[in-house]
Amino acid sequence: MFKVTFPEFDEEAYLEQNPDVREGIATGRHRDAYHHFLAHGVDESRLPLHGRELMSLAGGVEHFSVSESGAFMISGWLGDEGVDPPHWRLACPEFTVDIPPDAVFRHARKDVESGHREVAYDYGFVILGRTPSKNLLKQQMTLHARSRAAHFKGPATPQIWADRRMLDTLLVRMKNAQSHRGLEAGLHQFLASEAGQSLVSLFSSHVRANSRSPYVETFRPRPVSGSFLTVLFGSVEPMLLQPVLFKRMGVDFGEWIYVCNSPEDGDAALRIGRMIAELYDVMITVVVMSDNVGFGAANNVGVSLARGDRVTIVNPDIYPMKTQVEPLRRALARDDLGEVLWGGLLFYDEQNLMHGGMYFEQDVFIRGAGPGLADQDAPPVSVKLARVEHFDKGVPFDAHRWRRPTVVPAISGAVMAFERQAFEKIGGFSTRYIYGHYEDADLSLRWAREIGPVAVDPDLRLIHLEGQGSRAKGEQYRGAQLVNRHLFSSRYSGLFQSSPDIMTATRDLPEHGRETPSEASADQDFQDSQDSQDSQDSQDFTEA
Repeated sequence: MFKVTFPEFDEEAYLEQNPDVREGIATGRHRDAYHHFLAHGVDESRLPLHGRELMSLAGGVEHFSVSESGAFMISGWLGDEGVDPPHWRLACPEFTVDIPPDAVFRHARKDVESGHREVAYDYGFVILGRTPSKNLLKQQMTLHARSRAAHFKGPATPQIWADRRMLDTLLVRMKNAQSHRGLEAGLHQFLASEAGQSLVSLFSSHVRANSRSPYVETFRPRPVSGSFLTVLFGSVEPMLLQPVLFKRMGVDFGEWIYVCNSPEDGDAALRIGRMIAELYDVMITVVVMSDNVGFGAANNVGVSLARGDRVTIVNPDIYPMKTQVEPLRRALARDDLGEVLWGGLLFYDEQNLMHGGMYFEQDVFIRGAGPGLADQDAPPVSVKLARVEHFDKGVPFDAHRWRRPTVVPAISGAVMAFERQAFEKIGGFSTRYIYGHYEDADLSLRWAREIGPVAVDPDLRLIHLEGQGSRAKGEQYRGAQLVNRHLFSSRYSGLFQSSPDIMTATRDLPEHGRETPSEASADQDFQDSQDSQDSQDSQDFTEA
């Protein structure tokens, strides 16, 4: 190693300004003040000052937007491999905005790797945050990234965007992001910080703005004791089949509420709702939202409009089975659902279960140190992300297995039945999950904590044509699913760590006055139906 000499180095002044160095010398951790200065003090900019200028970092600010609610997003790239993680701030002549490190998401940029430096490194950055003022950043700013060794500054001219545009843009970026250090762990650090709260706030402001005054119209109104509720998005075709098939099989659903989350389909939903109500003498309510407010908020609106005390949520890809119609009638005929959040047995076909309740597992993701970072000896960051799985997925149906209601960790939002008062007591579905996914698991955990058991009713048997009822166009919805997993994991990681049994444990539900079919009845319900089903089912669909 080459020798470096600072002729004017003042050892006493250095020790006076750095008492930790004096202590380190006394305990034998450091040789003397001068050697500490050469090995550490120079890079840490400790006294005495020696007029060293920072190097310049290459980089660029490619996008800067400010939303109508005051959130801001900045993206670009920074060629900072080989130096310490920078401190970020926005500045203009009147004020500065400090940006915490966890509000910056670093990701791979193949274009920079090939055009700037031939090094595999996460050059890209996305910054998300907000300030107390909605208008403070709507002016020309300068972005600074400063480390102990180098400095970058670049002009940032804001564009004014709607909350929804900023939200969708960021979701698409996350969906398509790659990382050399570990994508999931990096995303989790980002989303577990104030950046994640800013992202949720963007969606929340969008939900509030588009849930205030939906258009509501009811066809063939009448007194009902229960309500079916379905959220539509991108397709109204289920309206042509669901009420008709349930009606023809003698299933009393009371009223059917369709909440249309795609306003461009609102006229078709209203037209079909009127037609089905008049042709088949059923009560249909159509609710048209101003925009897609997500699964949770749309269901909350529908429940608030329900005329029945018993509400059954069914996805647009849920249909009855002729072979299981008697158990289904029993399940829907009960007057009191009690304090239980009820799920059902969902089938791929007449013989095979799709699932009977949900449970949780956790995957571990690692974020490595990467090249050039200062603390190479630090252990890699690891995070656990919850994953939702289904009991009995793809298993042939065994009536002996499902003789009694079973308490499970969670149930699918594809089919849920509950008393409206209990649902409203806990505030319904959480609207912090963006567009869709994980609201059902979240509701199940909150229900179990605050209301009562979450259980699968073996009589509530339905076909689930998974993913066939809605048509979500756009990568932002897949990005939202990715983000929601992180939001859910952040919220319940402590619970899963302290009570791991809650993730997978099941048990029989006590009677609580509920009628439970006998083993012989359950067997017969399933077996009798196999004899004459195919031709009649085909005819029902054709006539509908």
